[in-house]
Amino acid sequence: MEFLLLVVRSAFRNRLRTSLTAVGVGVTIIAFLFLRTFIGAWYAGVDAASADRLIVRNKISITFPLPLSYVNKVRALPGVSDISYENWFGGVYKEPKNFFAQFASDAESVLRVYPEIELPPAQKAAWLADRRGCIVGEMLAEKYGFKIGDKIVLDGTIYPGQWELTVRGIYSASQRSVDLSTLFFHWQYLNESLVERMKDQVGILLVRVAEPNRSTEVAGSIDKLFQSSLAETRSESEKAFQLSFISMSSVIIDAIQVVSIVILVILLLILGNTLAMATRERTTEYATMRAIGFRPWHIVGLVLGEGFIVGAAGAAVGVGLAAPILRWVGGVFQKMLPGFLGSFALSRAMIAISITVALVGGMLAAAIPAYRAGKLKIVDALRRLA
Repeated sequence: MEFLLLVVRSAFRNRLRTSLTAVGVGVTIIAFLFLRTFIGAWYAGVDAASADRLIVRNKISITFPLPLSYVNKVRALPGVSDISYENWFGGVYKEPKNFFAQFASDAESVLRVYPEIELPPAQKAAWLADRRGCIVGEMLAEKYGFKIGDKIVLDGTIYPGQWELTVRGIYSASQRSVDLSTLFFHWQYLNESLVERMKDQVGILLVRVAEPNRSTEVAGSIDKLFQSSLAETRSESEKAFQLSFISMSSVIIDAIQVVSIVILVILLLILGNTLAMATRERTTEYATMRAIGFRPWHIVGLVLGEGFIVGAAGAAVGVGLAAPILRWVGGVFQKMLPGFLGSFALSRAMIAISITVALVGGMLAAAIPAYRAGKLKIVDALRRLA
């Protein structure tokens, strides 16, 4: 017990340096946890994708439409329980910088296909009854101050002209995978206003399958049905569809993963530098301890224990501050990237890794100084008193 107390007192002898080192370790842990949590949240949005939904698009590109007649043909296939459809609108609200997703959707069926979209019954009825009505997500309503009954005018880019919509509902969601910064309006309103050559075309089909384990089979049936047609299809699970977009940023995600590893290396360097300085400064003290009867393993244990304690202090600072900091940062990022991020909660596994790295890292960083201190010759060390 006396030796453990000696280790603690030795670790905090220079309180300023130990405190600054602990803060430095804490900051690196916070940075590591943030990067790993961001990566986890990025893929969590994909993992939350429904297993019983398929996305059907034009095989050439998502920018090419499909005939509206495909809806009933797909609906008649075995294994299909429901279907909806929508077009990406891409309008401008007041200024180009005010970007948010807008979809012209078949209102009634899209709410069936996406039951996680929560809309009060009165607002749902009002939207279904108003051909020029729209619904907006909670985050979008909060950002622009939209209220029930407000008029929204969109300047069309893909579909030229000014499109006036009335807010009939503000939806929430039971899952984080639903984008709360999206506007939905009636596909029929869009379709009836288009020139003849652009009518009766849809961007994607949203298909629900009766049995999730048959999704691949149903997807194959859909693509086979339209094989060799003028508009061949590509059907894939909702998860695969979202991953196709995430893959565009895979290089960035890989870079973030590399940086998170570099941060752990920096953590080891911080600890190693501090412990090397402390050991060098106490060379004569170690020699004196050896002279009065301490064994080499006592000196080694003292240095290793000091590394362990400094690492533990840094872990306590980092993990203790990480939760509130990441909660705030996560809220900001989820507003910036709604629908793409899942829960921004700290993972217990990442917390455990951070603590382990800090503790083990502290001892590893102290390994070389501890070895040198243990091999120190008493006479040579005492000469440094001069």
